[in-house]
Amino acid sequence: MSEWFKDWFASEDYLNVYSHRNQDDAGSLLKLIHANISLPENALILDSACGSGRHSELLSKLGYNLIAFDLSKTLLQIAQKNKEIHNNKVNYFCSDIRNIPLKASFDLVLNLFTSFGYFQSDEENFAIIDFAGKTVKNGGYFVLDYLNPKYVEMNLIKKSEQIIGSKKIIEERSIKNRRVEKEIEIADDKFRHRYFESVQLYSFQELFFVFKDYGFHAIKEYGNYNGDPYDENSSERMIIIFQKVTE
Repeated sequence: MSEWFKDWFASEDYLNVYSHRNQDDAGSLLKLIHANISLPENALILDSACGSGRHSELLSKLGYNLIAFDLSKTLLQIAQKNKEIHNNKVNYFCSDIRNIPLKASFDLVLNLFTSFGYFQSDEENFAIIDFAGKTVKNGGYFVLDYLNPKYVEMNLIKKSEQIIGSKKIIEERSIKNRRVEKEIEIADDKFRHRYFESVQLYSFQELFFVFKDYGFHAIKEYGNYNGDPYDENSSERMIIIFQKVTE
């Protein structure tokens, strides 16, 4: 289960379970980010763990230079297909977030839709922060869109079921060793598949100091894509805008 993301994000079922995350969500989040940062016209942006490219595509339309990567070839195929349809200029490639083969100076690094905390060790989870600390320009930004641990703990739905098309989806959730874990069963008349998710629960305070160690300072915090202020007890999400400031 330690490499759960390889099977899950490569499956066609993943997009069915998260079909509620659409372009509207992506647009709302990007408007929020854009209102709080200042980027040059030809800014270079890295979308880490970009998935199917929802955010990259929208940013490309604004004229920015986009590099985006994901480990899932299934999701990247969708991103590439949309690139051809909409004629955007995002440069997509396949990579593990723990070992990004790039040497560049970025104005902005994005890590969105809880693409953080998948690994068993802090060193692996913080690898993207270390990378950003070395590649983001002074005055540049890192935006983290992550779950809110306290909200997850207080509002955990242990079991839920839904029907999507011909498939029944059963999700069972638990918290173990400061990780929120989910077991997903997807079945129809012919097949039954089981997948897992496991995400480390880092508090705002922990992330604040980790990012600070790499030269980033938190300048804005939001609790959802509508731009409501972050509240540790009531916010569904933890959206933090960091700026790199070297002394």
